[in-house]
Amino acid sequence: MYLSTLTFTLLVLPLLLFLFYLIPSRGKPVFLLLVGFLLYGWGNPIRLLVPAAYVFYDYGIGLLLQKVEKHHTFSRCIVIVTAVLQAAALTVVRMYANEDSEFLFPLGMAIFTLHGLGYLIGVHRRNHAAEVHFCNFALYLTFFPVLYAGPLISYSDFQEQLCKNKHHIVNLGSGLGLFVRGLAEKVVLADTLGYVFRELRQTDTASISMLTAWLTVIVFSMYLYFELLGYADMARGLGRCFGINLPKNFGQPFWTPSVTAFMESWNISHVHWFQKNFRDFLFRTVKHRWTKYASLVLMWMLIGLWYGSTLQFLLWGLFVGVLLATEQFFLNRILKRNYAFGLLYTGVSLQFAWVLLFAGSMSEAGDYWRAMLGFGAGLADRYGLYFFTSYIVFLLICFYIATDLFRNITERVAVTAVGKKIMSLMPLIECVLLIFCFACMLYKSIPIELWLKL
Repeated sequence: MYLSTLTFTLLVLPLLLFLFYLIPSRGKPVFLLLVGFLLYGWGNPIRLLVPAAYVFYDYGIGLLLQKVEKHHTFSRCIVIVTAVLQAAALTVVRMYANEDSEFLFPLGMAIFTLHGLGYLIGVHRRNHAAEVHFCNFALYLTFFPVLYAGPLISYSDFQEQLCKNKHHIVNLGSGLGLFVRGLAEKVVLADTLGYVFRELRQTDTASISMLTAWLTVIVFSMYLYFELLGYADMARGLGRCFGINLPKNFGQPFWTPSVTAFMESWNISHVHWFQKNFRDFLFRTVKHRWTKYASLVLMWMLIGLWYGSTLQFLLWGLFVGVLLATEQFFLNRILKRNYAFGLLYTGVSLQFAWVLLFAGSMSEAGDYWRAMLGFGAGLADRYGLYFFTSYIVFLLICFYIATDLFRNITERVAVTAVGKKIMSLMPLIECVLLIFCFACMLYKSIPIELWLKL
């Protein structure tokens, strides 16, 4: 069951919150664990076999690593073999997944695979002891708000917050507010962008114009951002309601002067996981400059494969990794001196990279690249002009929200007299926003028709 459905928001969530705050503190972890398995297996109980297998396997391997902690090489081999096995399992599931399943989140395996491996690497490196309480460990791996898109949280932070039991009415109010904002980002912004992207994709790539190609890629990049941001904010809001403060997963990456700055605000917890548990784990003692660049590129190739198990995702990670390594090598010095050039370079290079994430083949990606460079079917066509003129206001709004300009202005307004009055009305504003989200979920055409009238 997805977090952005009417069933969850109108029926399941109110019931979960009522029961959670009703039962004693000792029973809350067990309750959350049961809820996670219930939602994970909603509509298909066979899915429960997947998280159950991961929980039992990682729990047992964690205890084994604790026993053989003095044999560092043997412990390291166990972790590497486990990583290879689980990566292979994730790849197989993605290969045989239903075509209607979300390509980024096949049954939630991508999330609890990283959580489980991070936990085992932490035990191996003695960052924390192996968990002996099976329920607490199972809850960490199957905490339902994060299964859809993260954010990732370290085992130590999760267990520390679970023991403190920070659930009270203040966290409930702020958590629900954050959940509503995430829901709006998903059902109002991301779903509308998804509609525009799917319509633009109907164009034959062999006869696509430059305007349509650029519009398709820009819409896709913002769709992907608000889709992941929406789920991440909904997860953070729900986590706060249940006493768990999840880390921020996205900043405002658009309008940044370098690819490095962009990626520092993109899937923050996931990139940090790969940096800590892959690059630092395998290449921590490496001092050679070129090996560090190679490990950075390899890390981003793995991040690409984590998004999807096809050649295009691997090449996307290679593309981004090479850009980041190039900036570290010499380009950062140039970008710091020329802000305008940095904005242009970042925007153009990343738009070419995004093509790899939605193109069905390298041939299709090549058609988009040729059209973006002006070698397609002219500069513009009626199809592209229609969507450009119809949604330009909406696209500018989305772009503005995804930049630091929006955050800076909202922070400045919040400390003014008018801003404080607006903040006092925020619960009412969030209620109105929630009702509008319900309307959008009931009638999918509402946001589309709204943006067409702007």
